[in-house]
Amino acid sequence: MSYLRQHWQEVLFLLILSIVWFAIGWLIRDYNLTANQDVALFAQARQELLDNFALDRPPANELTYAAVRGMVSQLDDPYAAFMEPAIASRFMADLAGEAGVIGLFPEKSNDEFVVTVVLLDGSAAQAGLQEGDVLLSIDGFDLDETTTGADVALLLRGPVGSAAQLVVRRGDEVLEFAPVRAVRSVVTDPQILDGDVAYFAHHTFTTNAPEEVGAVLDDLLAQNPRAIIWDMRSNGGGSMEAAQSILSYFVAEGLLFTAELKGGRVQEFVSNGDGRAADIPLVLLVGEHTFSAAETSAASIQDRQRGTLIGGTTFGKGTIQNTVPLVGGSALQYTIAKWLSPNGTWYDGLGVSPDIAVTDDPATPEDEVLQFALEYLREEVGD
Repeated sequence: MSYLRQHWQEVLFLLILSIVWFAIGWLIRDYNLTANQDVALFAQARQELLDNFALDRPPANELTYAAVRGMVSQLDDPYAAFMEPAIASRFMADLAGEAGVIGLFPEKSNDEFVVTVVLLDGSAAQAGLQEGDVLLSIDGFDLDETTTGADVALLLRGPVGSAAQLVVRRGDEVLEFAPVRAVRSVVTDPQILDGDVAYFAHHTFTTNAPEEVGAVLDDLLAQNPRAIIWDMRSNGGGSMEAAQSILSYFVAEGLLFTAELKGGRVQEFVSNGDGRAADIPLVLLVGEHTFSAAETSAASIQDRQRGTLIGGTTFGKGTIQNTVPLVGGSALQYTIAKWLSPNGTWYDGLGVSPDIAVTDDPATPEDEVLQFALEYLREEVGD
């Protein structure tokens, strides 16, 4: 009797197991059918237009690009973007620190890109570009409502020594300019101020930034400064791995920041133990143009009480993007994580507030924020 009971229990177990696997199989089948239907739908619509559309139409690849852009536009992600091959190649060169710049910054307003900043020492200013100019095209790429700010930033960059072919509207005139792209410096103005305060301006977290910042730090530390001023007021961010390496110069051990990925998974970024400048008083200069990985670094220094933040509130970008190469040389960029400070704060839309708020007066030749930082160090650290 016990044998029969055991036999039927085994049969029942196998029957239940079969039903479970049958249900899983149907779910997978339904998923595959849905995915296949989506692909078939796109292919059918695209081919129908290619075969039978009677009016002028864009090239076949433009139809595909438009479809991908439409998909990306459905994401609630201001940093998601589809990059055509020409822009994708510039992105990779820029990330590697190989792109040149012209010293011009536009902002999008009513689907137009209006020049808001022209650096006085940049080639754009020397060529005659002015604030208020409206960019119409860059290197033959027309700018329209589908063009993103990221697209324009990458189009403005390019091989060092090449000319950026710009067409702009100024009032009722359409003008052309060709400023030459110059090396995009990771660090500028390394020097000793007030006799013994090391200062450097840091502009980007490209993949070559740790090496360049490290070399500058070594030169400055060799002069035995009593403090360091790390100026990130015009830092556009970049690689989080680069931020980890550079932060490790100033924080010898422990958590620097975390990334919260899909599904609540958390990746910790900790100091690599370099610590070459971990024991020297530190001031960070920050402001509204302190962006992305630069904000992460500022928040890390603030949470760890490693240094003092002076200036203005940072931009407020609290997410991390991934860029994936696609077929044909294009690329897809999208958000993969939030970054959180060591204390677990997410600064997206808020920005990192300075410990001491100081405003620079653009009407004066002095740098009031830097001067305040020097006075602060004189009082707090002494001569």
